[in-house]
Amino acid sequence: MGIKRLVMMLALLLLVGGSAGARSIRQGDQCIIGADETIEGSLFALCRVLVIDGVVEGNLFGAAASAEINGTVAGDIYLVAGQLVVNGAAGDDLHFAGPALRVQPGARFTSPRGDLISLSVSTMLAPETRIPGSVAALGYQLALQGQVDGEVGYLGQALHLSGAVGGDVDAIVGGAPSSGVVDWLGLLFPSLLQTHVLASGLVVDRGARVGGDLRYTSPDEAAIAGQVEGQVIHTAIVVQPDLTQIISEEEGNSRSLGMYLSQALQEFLTLGALGVVGLALVYRPFQQPALYLKPRPVLTLAAGAATLALSLPVALAAAVFSLLTTYLVAQLQLGGLTLVTGTILAIANVSGVALFYLAAVFLSRVMVALFIGRLVVQTAIGDDGSARITYISLFAGALIVALLSALPAVGGLVNLAAVIFGLGALARAVYSLLRHSRGRPPIVPFWPPIDSQEGEPPFPPPIADDAPRMPGMDNLPPGFRWWDD
Repeated sequence: MGIKRLVMMLALLLLVGGSAGARSIRQGDQCIIGADETIEGSLFALCRVLVIDGVVEGNLFGAAASAEINGTVAGDIYLVAGQLVVNGAAGDDLHFAGPALRVQPGARFTSPRGDLISLSVSTMLAPETRIPGSVAALGYQLALQGQVDGEVGYLGQALHLSGAVGGDVDAIVGGAPSSGVVDWLGLLFPSLLQTHVLASGLVVDRGARVGGDLRYTSPDEAAIAGQVEGQVIHTAIVVQPDLTQIISEEEGNSRSLGMYLSQALQEFLTLGALGVVGLALVYRPFQQPALYLKPRPVLTLAAGAATLALSLPVALAAAVFSLLTTYLVAQLQLGGLTLVTGTILAIANVSGVALFYLAAVFLSRVMVALFIGRLVVQTAIGDDGSARITYISLFAGALIVALLSALPAVGGLVNLAAVIFGLGALARAVYSLLRHSRGRPPIVPFWPPIDSQEGEPPFPPPIADDAPRMPGMDNLPPGFRWWDD
């Protein structure tokens, strides 16, 4: 149902250009469609600020840092933006990708089956609003205070229902976060998303109504004060135990300790396996990023935080480029080439995002584990630069990172710090490699030093020039070997 449609959202955002038939293109710093202006056909917009006070008779395809719809879009809306505020009318479906979406009380959907599909950190549906179709959303939080005639599908951390849902509700939500996480989100959401952070989990307020079944997956039982006409089905998720449960001496808490050790073992096996594969494929280059964790750690931390923060805008820019390219190909009226181009770009974008976050979540922590393990091994038994010491360092560091990241309360912060530091090390290694490819010296030596003859030397020894000298070469200037060129 809604979750399946949500999975297809990015593909739709990238492939719609083939059938857009846009007759008007707006681009620049500020794109404002005045209240007395009417766009015949569809509108393609690429702007920093997009404001629609007038009428768009077709579909809206666009990307903007900030967007606001106060007028009318008679067709579908496909928008990638930092923030979208809807005060006007949407003729059909609303597809949105970006940090924040707010559907205000004056908004309305004129189609009898208009759907809302959102991929955002925060999606808010204000009171006195009505979605005639279904809602499918993925993000940190979803607040439905208005009316949804169809079904609701949600995957995220917090889902709050205070309005009415005519069909079923299917949701996967999180449990209660630590107070530190809530405090940080409480600071970031009002300043960045202009909204407040919702409490984690599923909440059905008094006065809310669900016309069908309520199926949710969550670590905790939901607070259901409203009316559910169908069945309420809760699927529990096993999460990390509380720290007091782990250290408690009560007999029943031995299971909690087993859960902690099981999660730590899973982390250890994951990091160790990835490290072994990386070392087996590219032994020395794989170790290179770990060298950047020791010198200038503040710079490495800043590089990691900047890389992580820029990942979303870069992904959105890639999506915008794909939309624009697909649209331009569509204008050539080459038939099936439009679909092929859109498909290739969609696959490239999804693959690139997947590879980046694979490196951010897993490879970065392997680099941190390798670095920590090397420090421990050097202190304990020394480091002769051999492959044996490298693998011992990997497993020792993986064990330390796994035990710390599996701890309740602080485990998430440990993982976040490892991801940021490791990602910064990867970014600095890539930058150093680019410098070296342009003939400039690398930031740090390219390979770890070898202190004994057990391992391979970092560079091959120079070739001895002991060949006999030809007659007549004694009187030549030093270094004159022109016939060797």
